[in-house]
Amino acid sequence: MSKITISFYGAAMRVTGSCSLLQCGDKKILIDCGMLQGGGDEDREANRDPFPFNPSELDALVLTHGHLDHSGRVPKLVEAGFSGPIYGHTATGELAEIIWRDSARLSAKWDGGALYDEGMVDKAKSQLAPVRYKHTVEIGDVKFRLFDAGHILGSASILFEYGGKRVLFSGDLGTPNTPILRDPNTEWDVDKVDAVVIESTYGDRLHKSRKDTVNEFKRIMERTIERKGLVLIPAFAIGRTQELLFHFNDMEHADTLSKVPVLLDSPMAERVTEVYRNHRECYDEGTWAKIERGDPPMRFDGLRELVTSSESKQVKHMAPPAIIIAGSGMCTGGRIMHHLKDFLGRESTTVVFVGWQGYGTLGRTLVDGADKVRIHRQSIEVRANIETLGGFSAHADRDALVAWSRHLPGGKKRFLVNHGEEDSAKGLAKTLRDEGHSAHAVSPDETIEI
Repeated sequence: MSKITISFYGAAMRVTGSCSLLQCGDKKILIDCGMLQGGGDEDREANRDPFPFNPSELDALVLTHGHLDHSGRVPKLVEAGFSGPIYGHTATGELAEIIWRDSARLSAKWDGGALYDEGMVDKAKSQLAPVRYKHTVEIGDVKFRLFDAGHILGSASILFEYGGKRVLFSGDLGTPNTPILRDPNTEWDVDKVDAVVIESTYGDRLHKSRKDTVNEFKRIMERTIERKGLVLIPAFAIGRTQELLFHFNDMEHADTLSKVPVLLDSPMAERVTEVYRNHRECYDEGTWAKIERGDPPMRFDGLRELVTSSESKQVKHMAPPAIIIAGSGMCTGGRIMHHLKDFLGRESTTVVFVGWQGYGTLGRTLVDGADKVRIHRQSIEVRANIETLGGFSAHADRDALVAWSRHLPGGKKRFLVNHGEEDSAKGLAKTLRDEGHSAHAVSPDETIEI
């Protein structure tokens, strides 16, 4: 029996909650088990829902990477009866554990209590099975390999082989020429791929170049520094923060930015940055060149890490100018919240968003131009300057996704488009059809036979 089916239980017509069930004959393999984000209380409660499959019947879970929207429900899966191996790159396991422990702590404050506890995190950690890139893993008569996706440390595309067919899950694909990490893999040692599940976060739009984005970033900061204001950067702890530190390192060495304190106010981001520093095997050539000349890429003289909550709260008493990087990236919690409460009402403040903002989040509300917001049950007037820099995205844009697809082996292919809001997913599907492929934007709970 060589039948292959894929059921899409998350990130279909939306960006978060990635969860796909691959069935190859009698083997059931889950690809990602992510948390829903961005939809307010409705999404938060949906994360408690029972899984639409029996976790105890799964043979394995394979993680494309450690981000919350791809790994955040794994301990809940374990609690529900999954006892098999959790495959992923070594760095993915390390980052996922940080995510899980943070989620256990934060969800304990939700109505209804924690989504899972530290005991479930420990159990999930015990099931981690690290895999190197390009190493073959066998699950019965199913084989798979991980290939570098260039999105965050340890991120992977997954190539499955079963019954003479090959199915490739792109995972989240990074932007070419992103600092620190290698570009997404485009060298394949097979002659064809039968179906490709491809992400589409930015499937209908283009990013500014990294160079133009960094230059705009510098101009925004210099304007704020001249006004003796604060720059607040809500940043995702995994990936975005480390790239920002890389750019600040460059600016300091090139003396292209006024010397002001850069405060990293995210204990989680600090732990993640240490994981990044310990996995140099994932670095690109430019980052290795920095290391070889004695220039650690995520350290610089002006960096100050705020460890305790009291240190974070003292920021409101400091004399500006300064730059503050704090989580969370969508302003759904974390230390950025009290900084926004303290400084959104000042015209000298600039808030710079450097990542995707989900519908229903405070970040999206600010980006959409709200005059007032509520933070910690207080109404806050927004006088700060709000800036958005999409060019820092860790996701490939439309043209980069298409360029990646052109390197896939074989001729015309079948693309299943997920991990994108409806316009993005359908836009990328149309572009891929214009390239001559079969392409379909998948719907929630849809099952497709390969």
